[in-house]
This record gives sequence, structure tokens and C-alpha cells, in this order.
Amino acid sequence: MFSDTPTIRRVGSLRLRPEPDGGARVVDDSTFAAAQVNQAARILLEAPREPCAERDLVTPLASAAGCSPAEAAAPVARLLADLAAHGWVESS
Repeated sequence: MFSDTPTIRRVGSLRLRPEPDGGARVVDDSTFAAAQVNQAARILLEAPREPCAERDLVTPLASAAGCSPAEAAAPVARLLADLAAHGWVESS
């Protein structure tokens, strides 16, 4: 069964190094770009090692934030758009 929901996955060249504050240091081996991300971005970057739907990423962030999935949906969408703009997640 095929879904018309786009799938999201983290690019293979990305490495995450967790930081004590809950965030992570991100290094893209293909571009040698490095950045510091907050805890929410780290959670979303850790989740899609395998292709998954955007809605599947809402639950881990909602759980970490202590809010409902409905409250987390819009922030997840915005954060995924930012991560995609950096080339760190891909959609198909």
C-alpha cells in the first residue's frame, strides 16, 4: 500500500554529537558545514534515520516538550522546513 503522504529522512552525510544542554552539534560531511542545534531540532534529526511521515515526528517532539501532538504539529512543520532549507532532511 502506497501513501500520498511525503516521507522525510535525514541525509546520510549528517552526524550528530549530543550536547549536555539537550541540543547537538551537527556536522554535514558532504559540505563540511557545522552548526549547533537546540533540543527540538536534535530530536527531529535523530528520529528520521529511516524514511517516515511528518506526522510520525510529531509524537517524539510532543513527548519531549510535554505537550499534545496537536500543539506540536505546527512547530514540527516549521522546524522541518528549516532543516530542509539547510539540506539536512529530504522529502520524497
